[in-house]
Amino acid sequence: MRRQLRMCIRDGPYLGGGTWERLFEELGTRLPAEYVALMDRYGAGCWGDWLRFHTPLRTDGGFRRLAEQNAEAYRGAIGGWRAEDPFPVWPEPGGLLAFATSNDADVLGWLTEGPDPDAWPLVVWPRHAPQGPPLPYGLVDTLLAWQRGRFETEGLPGLDRDDDPVEFALFEPWDATAYW
Repeated sequence: MRRQLRMCIRDGPYLGGGTWERLFEELGTRLPAEYVALMDRYGAGCWGDWLRFHTPLRTDGGFRRLAEQNAEAYRGAIGGWRAEDPFPVWPEPGGLLAFATSNDADVLGWLTEGPDPDAWPLVVWPRHAPQGPPLPYGLVDTLLAWQRGRFETEGLPGLDRDDDPVEFALFEPWDATAYW
């Protein structure tokens, strides 16, 4: 792990070979500034051995492909056993736009409500539970609180009473060989 972190610092975070401007053009919108800043600092990788932030600037359509796959899955769930899922599907206005997934196929994304991505609510679409409301914090505050063991919700499990948050506050950076 130490070697990987040094490589990440020396070589910079891995984002893929594209540009943010190209991604924004493909999506038809920019993304929240705190997401872009977080990715520019850390790059693609896995937080807490649980939450995978996919490589956003892959030139093979990675971010858009992830968003479209999750939109299709959400669309299918709304028509099936998950009929109670209340959100529209991206790219519809207010639709769920996915950017991260858990090891258990939970989805983290934004509700694309309104023209200002920085105001979009953050949500978890939990795989094994009913859809909850938007999260009370933005991305960075949610990630910090979760990593510190101070926040949990369906899809972002909390720590057990005896767990040491330091042991779970991990980030595994990815490089060009990563699947996501």
